[in-house]
Amino acid sequence: MEKNLAAPGSDRVSAAHAAHAEPRRDTGGRRHASTRERLLREVETHGPVSTSDLVTATGLHENTVREHLERLRRDGRLRRIRAQAQGRGRPGWRWQAVPADVVNPYAGLALALADSLTHAAPDPVVRARSAGIRWGAAIAEDHPDAAGPTRALVIDLMREQGFAPEPAADAGDAIVLHRCPLLAAAARRSDVVCAVHEGMVAGIVRSRDEAADAVLLPLRAEGGCLLHLRAAS
Repeated sequence: MEKNLAAPGSDRVSAAHAAHAEPRRDTGGRRHASTRERLLREVETHGPVSTSDLVTATGLHENTVREHLERLRRDGRLRRIRAQAQGRGRPGWRWQAVPADVVNPYAGLALALADSLTHAAPDPVVRARSAGIRWGAAIAEDHPDAAGPTRALVIDLMREQGFAPEPAADAGDAIVLHRCPLLAAAARRSDVVCAVHEGMVAGIVRSRDEAADAVLLPLRAEGGCLLHLRAAS
């Protein structure tokens, strides 16, 4: 079922914000064009929404909307999520905004779970990593049509999860994660929270190669976390 977004030209708060608020910047430091910023604000206000929802709401051509949405996804501003199934057939995709550097509302829950695991499990790090592997496998399963090299897949999926990844400039095939969606929890229980994230990446790469693995070096002094992907030996 499509979202009932207002038609082009209607008087909405989101339209006013798009007209007067400062446009954000892409990963290259360039300010968003007005069309891209408008689409981002539509998703932030009404999301999760489909591409056709946004075409109807803005009056823009579908190809134009798709191009801007994909760019916003590559910039880490948006992610795609599966819609709830409606009848037969594979459920479609919806667009959802990725929160900027704000306190994640689940950070407190994550910290409580990490504390509980630390006290209840004989080896909480191992248990946390195993949970992360299952999580990563589920994420990869939701993207069965993903193509390209494994590192590109990891960057794509980690971007959708809010980690702001990019290839490391001087570390081979490594990836730098500039953002942690659960930073508050990771700062206090980095062993458990980072083990979950490391396991998540391992689960993703094992969707391509069962013997592959990942190693996460968290919260480095020079900024961000460094992620190494290991192919099967």
